[in-house]
Amino acid sequence: MPIDKRPERRQFGRRSVFKSAVIVTSDGRRLPGAVVDFSDAGARIKLTETAAVGPDLELEIPGDDFVVKCRLAHSEGVYIGVKYIKPPRRISWATR
Repeated sequence: MPIDKRPERRQFGRRSVFKSAVIVTSDGRRLPGAVVDFSDAGARIKLTETAAVGPDLELEIPGDDFVVKCRLAHSEGVYIGVKYIKPPRRISWATR
């Protein structure tokens, strides 16, 4: 008997990963977490604590020298989904 799977609605396929990350909220709070999957359009992040995250934020992945402005797409427990609203850039570019 085949297993019914919901059709993928994302325009870009997602890839499972586990990368250390930091969410920077609009008020400057830095929330540690981990990216558990990402695509060319967004990511799913597991936060180390449940916290209210506003609609606009930045996702930093220091190990990849990556930062991107995002918009909160959904929140469920310690997981949040974000959609990129600007092209990603390197963290090191901001420190020059």
